[in-house]
Amino acid sequence: MKNQLALSGEKIAEKVYPQLFHHIGMIRGEYLLREINQNILLPSCHQFVKDYLSNISSLYSDEEVWYRFSELTNEEANCLEGTKEYFDERNPLFGYRGTRRLLACTDEFQAEANVVTDVYQTNPNLSVIFPFVNDADQLKQAITVLRQYGFTGKVGTMIELPSAYFDLDRIMETGISKIVVGMNDLTSFIFATVRNSQWHDMESPIMLDMLRQMQDKARMKKIDFAVAGYLNASFIQKMNQTGIKCIIHYSSIPEILDLEIDHPDHLKRIKEVSKKLQRSTHDTARNVECIQENQSLDRR
Repeated sequence: MKNQLALSGEKIAEKVYPQLFHHIGMIRGEYLLREINQNILLPSCHQFVKDYLSNISSLYSDEEVWYRFSELTNEEANCLEGTKEYFDERNPLFGYRGTRRLLACTDEFQAEANVVTDVYQTNPNLSVIFPFVNDADQLKQAITVLRQYGFTGKVGTMIELPSAYFDLDRIMETGISKIVVGMNDLTSFIFATVRNSQWHDMESPIMLDMLRQMQDKARMKKIDFAVAGYLNASFIQKMNQTGIKCIIHYSSIPEILDLEIDHPDHLKRIKEVSKKLQRSTHDTARNVECIQENQSLDRR
């Protein structure tokens, strides 16, 4: 079974191990923004994302290319140049993230939708995925807005939240063509734990049973079904044996498949720079907050 490839902004000049990967199962939009530290509202960022999607879609012109709308947390979005709407949350992973942010920040949603619509005009193999979806009602709303912005291609959704899992029957009636289960987030929310903890077990009987149920429902509706995340070789083998395709990160190819890649440090570098910016933004915000508090005390 051929699996699918996930890209996070890696600049590739030819198809990556086409004997192993069927198509581009996901391009993570947030990593394109984080790479140049710009919000999609800026014309330069708009052009950067458009050029990248055009290049990948052209390279894989005979195969599907799925772009996932930016799944930025507010900590990430707040430090991007050009961001206009800021959210201060104690738990950014649980707040205005993914589709929640798209619907709350309509200017950003429209700008990103305009990019994929422009690319789709000359690359009809480009499709889109909505991340961090609550339920069918929210997904319907997002698809309606996307269609109003002019995109007529195929749409998919992530299943990362228990609420989406429980509402899967209605979600599959929204006209989607692809379901991608985000294993890291869904496992975290099911077991109320963080990644890499002793309780984060995506191969547990509970998670495997959930996957089988979702796979069966998707198959009945003829909806493409895959799992994504930072997966290990054991999990991928187990999925493939049950007929489930995996979306494997480009950066994970050396570890999982023992094969060489041209940009082994790309994702690591972006993450390090982004975290440094987030810490800097957080420290600056705390300094301003402390100054304001001190000024308030002085007035008293």
